[in-house]
Amino acid sequence: MKPALRVIADKVLEDPSAARGMNVKELAKACDVSEASISRFVRDVGIDSFRAFQLRLAEERVGQVGGEDESSDDGLIYESISRDDNAATVLTKIAHRTADVARACLSTLDPAALERAAGVIMDTGAIYVFSAGLSTLAADNAVLRFSRIGRPVVVSADHNTQLLTASAIGPGSVAIGISDSGRTAHTVSALRAANSAGAATIALTAFSESPLARVADIVLITPTGYSPGGSEPLHESMVSKFGQLLTVDALYSLVAVQDYDRSVDMVRRGDSFIQKSRRLRRNHGSD
Repeated sequence: MKPALRVIADKVLEDPSAARGMNVKELAKACDVSEASISRFVRDVGIDSFRAFQLRLAEERVGQVGGEDESSDDGLIYESISRDDNAATVLTKIAHRTADVARACLSTLDPAALERAAGVIMDTGAIYVFSAGLSTLAADNAVLRFSRIGRPVVVSADHNTQLLTASAIGPGSVAIGISDSGRTAHTVSALRAANSAGAATIALTAFSESPLARVADIVLITPTGYSPGGSEPLHESMVSKFGQLLTVDALYSLVAVQDYDRSVDMVRRGDSFIQKSRRLRRNHGSD
């Protein structure tokens, strides 16, 4: 950074809470720089406006290392939410965090890895998905998405059933493990069993060096809601789950366009059943 921008960065890192409460004029005065320099600094760190920058400070709690009161309950209710938040700030924080994850997927997801994953799915007769906790949202999304294009997905919420299924599948099948941390024991065990049985394996995880990533043939990196190294919160990150859902959608779409005509035919075939189901509901279950 240029000297003036470094001064601003140092001031923000020195006391992010104070910076979060200042307007542009106040921060410029505290840093002894022009208001234009504040605007340039915000753009230089990749954020559109000073208001958005303040929200990011609130969300990320920049610079909190050592010496902080570990008993703080900020963020226990939901990521970045504190006791002083109201409806407006809660809505703004969650919306911005979700948008941040969508943008982050452009950086974390490797198009080449997506292409390879779509390729093995194209060549398979069966797709098995292993997950636990809130990662089952992405697994259920995979069932709905891939079934629409004629590629059924097998999912089980029972851990023992997952292991038995994984050990029974073999070459010609694809197994997908979904875990933000990549350390969910049951998911890792199921994917390892599928790998040992000869199935092609795909991991959706936020950490490329995680146990799940190490037992997979292809790794799709999703944005995370927390830092590595055992600092996963006791509550699961809904923000990271949005990244998993987006990744499944991208993978499904890529598979669909590689066999476009067949996929369109299957979607249309499925539409007829969906329309019939809707008519039955409108008629209170009568045909």
